[in-house]
Amino acid sequence: MAEQSLTVSAPATSANLGPGFDCLAVALDLGNAVVVTRRPGPLEVRVTGEGAGELSEDASNLVCRALASGLGDLDGLRVECRNRIPLGRGLGSSAAAACAGLVAANALGGLRWSPDELLARADGLEGHPDNAAACLNGGFVAVAPGPRAVPVPAPAGLAFVLVIPECRTSTDEARSSLPEAVPVADAAATLASAVGLVLALSEGRLEDLPAVLADRLHEPHRAPLVPAIGALRGLVDGAGCLGATISGSGPSVLLWSREEAVEAVAAAARAALAAEGVAARVRPSRASAAGVRARWTGEGDLRLARAVG
Repeated sequence: MAEQSLTVSAPATSANLGPGFDCLAVALDLGNAVVVTRRPGPLEVRVTGEGAGELSEDASNLVCRALASGLGDLDGLRVECRNRIPLGRGLGSSAAAACAGLVAANALGGLRWSPDELLARADGLEGHPDNAAACLNGGFVAVAPGPRAVPVPAPAGLAFVLVIPECRTSTDEARSSLPEAVPVADAAATLASAVGLVLALSEGRLEDLPAVLADRLHEPHRAPLVPAIGALRGLVDGAGCLGATISGSGPSVLLWSREEAVEAVAAAARAALAAEGVAARVRPSRASAAGVRARWTGEGDLRLARAVG
């Protein structure tokens, strides 16, 4: 019997987007691939790329835990995790693993989970749904109660520069830096910015972005964990560079850029990091319109709708 393989690709994500704490996110054009092959024998797991030698290569791997939540026994499977998303940098590596495993289980098991159920299951594995919503759906998303992903139109002409420091930040550490309560004025200002951000994105008003990317709930408390954040924020000029937001819990930073200025913004970021003595990767990026995708060996792409059935 010929081996049957399923390849699932899952994008990196940036959550919060400044004022959208725990409820706004975007999928990015960087991703992991998981190849699941049916063959005789016990479960076999291999990790290459980011996290190789660090992530578990057994049933405790998050991809496998997501797979097992739908399939149960994983004997008879070989799972290859080909990772490009850096770990512990606020780029949704855990969400990508969980979503890839869930979509693979959905397809392999013919489970017919709906998009909302996939998101709920990812939330259960991850603990918060914002990265998972963007990973599953692609593009910009807002997370509504349920949880439910609500697409936000992506404006033309918008690009990003990802600044990915060599150091890491754990989500738990970043969460512990947040206060138990915030002033009403800070909450109101941030809510106004979040609404303004969604409107600016939906209506393609890039010129509004510098004014609506400010946050007063979480970024002031997480900034000390983000190398060179002050220098990177200093690049925002309202013309080429439109904003600088902490990606998820950090320490990566998402520089918002006009598309025609993205290489200049990347060069300015490299110079700012060099001046600060901070080691980091700088990567021009775009929003990814595609979320998780799956394809069988020898077949065309099966989008999420096909994986759901």
